[in-house]
Amino acid sequence: MVRLLMVKIVVVFGVFVYSCQSIAGPKGPVYLNGVREMDTTEIQKYHDALAWFFDSLLNTKGFSGGILVAKNGKILYEHYQGDVYGSGATPIDSRTPFHVASTSKTFTSTAILQLEAKGMLKLDDSLTKYWPSFPYPSVTIQNLLNHSSGIPDYAYFLTKYGWNKKETATNDDVLNYILQFKPRPDFNTGARFKYCNTNFVLLALLVEKVSGLTFPFYVKENIFQVAGMEDSYILTAYNKGDYMPSWTESGRVYNYEYLDGLYGDKNVFTTCRDLMKYDSAIRTGLLLDPVLYYKAWQPYFKDTKYDEPWEYYGLGWRLKLFDNNLMIPYHNGWWHGNNAVFQRLVADTAVIIVTGNRMNRKIYASAKVANLFRTYYPDSILAEMDSTNATTMEEGQGDKHADGQAETVSTGENGKVEQKDGPMQISNKSKPPNR
Repeated sequence: MVRLLMVKIVVVFGVFVYSCQSIAGPKGPVYLNGVREMDTTEIQKYHDALAWFFDSLLNTKGFSGGILVAKNGKILYEHYQGDVYGSGATPIDSRTPFHVASTSKTFTSTAILQLEAKGMLKLDDSLTKYWPSFPYPSVTIQNLLNHSSGIPDYAYFLTKYGWNKKETATNDDVLNYILQFKPRPDFNTGARFKYCNTNFVLLALLVEKVSGLTFPFYVKENIFQVAGMEDSYILTAYNKGDYMPSWTESGRVYNYEYLDGLYGDKNVFTTCRDLMKYDSAIRTGLLLDPVLYYKAWQPYFKDTKYDEPWEYYGLGWRLKLFDNNLMIPYHNGWWHGNNAVFQRLVADTAVIIVTGNRMNRKIYASAKVANLFRTYYPDSILAEMDSTNATTMEEGQGDKHADGQAETVSTGENGKVEQKDGPMQISNKSKPPNR
């Protein structure tokens, strides 16, 4: 069934993209604030194609959550279904916040880069500069951002050293356990990549130490409010009342538990529309000089978790680097029954956003709708995507990630990347439509 769906999508996308190339007409496209203005005909065509895709993939498959796809600052498709509390009394809508799990790491990365831009820290600073008794003197801020620190995951060492699961753990508790028990590193710092949530718990503490503000307040003041994200917040051990429930596929509820107060690695609650505003704020330089984001989007390590050749990791961002010389900075998420997709199609000034509160592995297959805009994924990948691809899980407690070696890539205009070394071959066969 999935194979048949994707074969149809290949055909539909091909016809649609071809038609979009001539929509602007003989007078040429009109630009406003640096992006091309789309007319109602083009927007409707995008909407119809997206509706067909998501109706086939999610909307008739027990999905509970929100979907938003936008381009050039315009919403092309938006859909909500399901219930906030599972009782049927509170329908999900555009202002319903969802736990976006590891997508939260992009906010932590942004906060660190903002402080670097202000000269308040350096990425090559050792953590002993901030915590003199920190037991891993070779670990730098950059090692935390790109998951090369070797520090073990808190989900393992907290309980190993006697944490009472009836008590909510805080970020300070994680640091104190590291200082007290000095857990054995998983590998020598910088030797390789291993995805680890502890890294971003420590980064959130670092933001607090350097800025003098709590991490939730810092993010609210310097990211949420700047971007206009009015329905977003960070959950901590001290605002448990803001916890939003989620469910397994079979409908069992996840209640608040001892790791749910930790932030930096997760715990941003936000809406699809707020994530669209976040995407726009990144694109227009409201949060950071775009050059600093491109620094975060350099591929430090290859990540073969998904068994796909284009997967890399930057500084708090996952990266997809394609043979056709394109890049997608993104971060999906998974925690309890929450799933999230946040994929930025930089070259097309487009964004794909999906959030859910009832476990649904097909949410991650939403990323393939990028081919509506131009050829990112090879047609063979779309046509052959099976249940394994569609159901690959994102980051969660104890999730394992593959290791890899860094490859050097420099970023060019429009989100494209130029390969300096390594096996990727540049292809010019993809002729994109007007932006």
